Amino acid sequence: MGAVDEIKERLDIVDVISAYVPLKKAGRNYKGLCPFHTEKTPSFVVFPESGTWHCFGACGTGGDLFTFIMRKENMTFGEALRFLAAKAGVALEPPSERKQAEDAQRQRLLEILNAATLYYHNLLLHAPAAQPARQHLTSRHLEPRTWQQFQLGYSPGEWRALSTYLLEKGYALDDLVTAGLVVIPEGREGHYDRFRHRLIIPIRDRRGQVVAFGARALDDSEPKYLNSPQSPLFDKGRLLFGLDSAWEAIRATGRAVIVEGYMDVLMARQHGMDNVVATMGTALTEAHLGQLARLTSRIVLALDADEAGNQATLRGLNLARETMRRRAVPVLTPSGQVRFEDRLDLDLRILALPPGRDPDEVIHENPEAWERLVETAVPVVDYYFQVVLASLDLSQARDKSRAVRALTPVIRDLSDEVQREHYVQRLARLLQVSEQAIRAEMRRVPRQATRPTEEVEEEAAPARRSRLPGPEELFLGYLATYPHLLPKVDRYMREELAAEPFSEGDFQRAENRLVFSALASGMYASPPEERWEANLDPDLQAHVDLLRGALEQGPPMPEELVEQDALDCALRLRKRNLKRSVEQLRYLLEDPSVLEGPQRLEVMRRINEQNLALGRLDKALEARSQRSRWPAVEPNSRSL
Repeated sequence: MGAVDEIKERLDIVDVISAYVPLKKAGRNYKGLCPFHTEKTPSFVVFPESGTWHCFGACGTGGDLFTFIMRKENMTFGEALRFLAAKAGVALEPPSERKQAEDAQRQRLLEILNAATLYYHNLLLHAPAAQPARQHLTSRHLEPRTWQQFQLGYSPGEWRALSTYLLEKGYALDDLVTAGLVVIPEGREGHYDRFRHRLIIPIRDRRGQVVAFGARALDDSEPKYLNSPQSPLFDKGRLLFGLDSAWEAIRATGRAVIVEGYMDVLMARQHGMDNVVATMGTALTEAHLGQLARLTSRIVLALDADEAGNQATLRGLNLARETMRRRAVPVLTPSGQVRFEDRLDLDLRILALPPGRDPDEVIHENPEAWERLVETAVPVVDYYFQVVLASLDLSQARDKSRAVRALTPVIRDLSDEVQREHYVQRLARLLQVSEQAIRAEMRRVPRQATRPTEEVEEEAAPARRSRLPGPEELFLGYLATYPHLLPKVDRYMREELAAEPFSEGDFQRAENRLVFSALASGMYASPPEERWEANLDPDLQAHVDLLRGALEQGPPMPEELVEQDALDCALRLRKRNLKRSVEQLRYLLEDPSVLEGPQRLEVMRRINEQNLALGRLDKALEARSQRSRWPAVEPNSRSL
C-alpha cells in the first residue's frame, strides 16, 4: 500500500470534508451545500463507500479526498499529500531500492494468491476429487451461491498439485513459499503444498484482495483449521474475515457483529446479514477495533457460553478497551476546577450464545432468533460486572476493594453521565458500600485526556502493503508505458461507440487525474511530446514509476496483445464510471430534497443516456471477450 492509499485508509472522507462543509446524513451518503459555488439547495454529495464526492449542481465536478483538498486549499498534489499525511500520521519517505523491491514482491504475492484462488475454486466446482468438500458445505447448509460469492475452493490431496500448477505458470518457488502456499522441510530437499485435501476459504483484506487462506480438514487431519502463516500480506491479528464485503452494511446499519469462525460469516451472508465479521480464532485486538471504529460506534461481540464467563476473555476485552477510540470531555472537580478526561466513543456490547450453539447454527435454524440476540446484546459494562463479581467473595473487604478497582475504570469510561450514575449506584448496592466511596476511587486515578484520535493505527507493519492495480491504474499503466495508445483508444471510443474520448473525469484518484492530464497534453501536442512526464511533481513521478512497474509483474504479455488488452482496460474503466454515475444519479432521485422538478427530469434523461452507453459498452466487451488476456485457469490434470 502506497502513502496515498494508507492516508485514505486512515482518514474518513466524511470527517475531513465535514471540517469544511456541514454535512447531513442522507441514506448511506452525506449531503451539504457545495463549497465551490453559491447555492441554496444542497447539491454536494459525499459517498463514503467509494471515498468520493460530487457536486450535482453548477460545478458538476467531483473526485476523491485529495482532489477536494487540492481545490479547497488551493494546493498542488504534493502539498495536499504532505498536508493529509500529517493529518493521518503517515510518514512520507522517498522509496528506497529495498522498498521498491518489497513492493514488487508484494505485487507478485497478490497475483500468486489470486491465481491460487481461481485454481482452488475451479476444483471445488468441477473436480470429482472435491466431492468431500462439496458434501461438507452441503452438510453445513451452505448453498452453491455462497460458494461462488466467497470463491470457496478445494485443495487436492496430492503433495505438489498447486505448486506444480503455479510453477508451470512462471511463478518462482521462493514466492510460493513466502505466500504461505508451499513448505520447504528444514534440512531436507524438495517441497510440498501446505494445504492438502482441505476446504479452502480465501481471506481478503479490506480492498477485497486475497492475502491468505483458511483451510478446513476434510478427514481426521490435525489441526482441523489451518491458516496461512504470517507473511508480508497477512497478519490474522490485524484482519477481520469478511470485512471487505461487510463495511457497507456496517455503515448502513450502524452496527458490526463479531463472531469467531469462517462458517459463521458464510451463514450470515447467506441469510442477508452483511454486517457480520470474524476474528479467525484470535482475541479481539487493537487493530480489529481500529478498523471497525471507523465504520460504526456500536460493536457486538458474540461469545459462546464458555467464553462469556472466561477471565481470559475479560483480560482481552480490558486490553481492547484501553485502545478504543476516545473523546475528551470537560469534568468539574470538587474544587470547582475544570479538567478534561477521556471517555469511550464506542458502544461495545456482548451477545451470549445459547449453550452449545454456534452462530451459524442459530442463524440457519432461526434467523429471527439471531436478530433478537443481536438486538438484546448487553453493554460491556454489564458483562464486566458479571465476570468480575462472579470470581469474588463479596463478603470479604479485600474482594470488595478488588471489585471497585476493577470496575471503576470501566464505569469512568462511559460518556453518558446518567449511565455512569446508574452503575455507580448499582456497584454500591452490590458491595454494600457508599456511593461516595465509589466516586472517590473514580477520582483517585483519573484518566488523563489525550488528543482524541480518529482511529487506532491499522497498519503497524514496517512496510506498507501493495495492492493489485484497479482499472484506473491498469489503464494508466499502459498509457504511461505506451503513450501512443491514447489517440488510438480515443479514436475507437469515438468511431465504434460514439462516446467521448478519455478525460480527467474518467479518473477518480487525484494522482491519476494529474498524470493523465500531463500525458494527454503531451500526446495531443503538435508534435507529440515524448517526455511528457518531465515536469511532473516528484511525488507524481514516483506514482508513474509504480504504474509502469505494475505491468512488469507476473508472466510477460506477448507484444501483439498489448494494444488489445489496453483497449479492454479502457472499456472496463469507462463501464465502471458509467455504472457508478448511474448509481449516484439514482440516489438523487430517491432523495426529493436534493433536486427540484426540472432538475429531476434532467437527471432522468442522463440516467437513460448513460444506460444506453452501458449497453453499447457491454456489447463491445462481449464481442472482444473471445480474446482472453491469459489462458483460463484450469485444474492441472496431474493434480486430480
